[in-house]
Amino acid sequence: MPVLLAVLGALMSGLFMWMVWGNGMDVVNHWLDQRANKAKTQKDAKAIADARDRARRAPLRSIEDPREAALVLLTKLAMLRGEITAEQNLLLSKIAMDRLGMGGKPEHHTALAAFAAKGAPDGDAVVADLSPLFHVRLNAEERDDLFAMMDEVAALHGGATEAQESMIERLAKRLSYRRSAENG
Repeated sequence: MPVLLAVLGALMSGLFMWMVWGNGMDVVNHWLDQRANKAKTQKDAKAIADARDRARRAPLRSIEDPREAALVLLTKLAMLRGEITAEQNLLLSKIAMDRLGMGGKPEHHTALAAFAAKGAPDGDAVVADLSPLFHVRLNAEERDDLFAMMDEVAALHGGATEAQESMIERLAKRLSYRRSAENG
């Protein structure tokens, strides 16, 4: 036992001398600084990622016209199948001009809608950002028309995919909309 206490005393004396006269304090301070910097870096990385996400979704959140919002929603719905095909683009242009009554060139509207839709990571983000606008600005008839257009876009190329159907259902749930049996 006395030997064990002597060894332990020698170790403690050595540690004390290293801390006081050696570079022990520098090592401990360096270790503490690294831990603090690592925590700060992780916090900064999260803040940067959040800022990038907000910047990507800014075009969605800046939409005030429900017609533009509907076109962005329809565009993202078409994108869930993959790259937008010529048939989908033609349908979106026709919807923009005929059913949404947007003036000007349809290519202009579809290009802006595609830009805004590409900024969202998925269909859920589009639904989350645009559903408050639809909830406030659309009446029952306009909601029926919106869901009819969504069903039309989803039906192109062989029917709705699982992702498209999920996006439609999520919007219906957020707007407390009951879809008729013929639409799905």
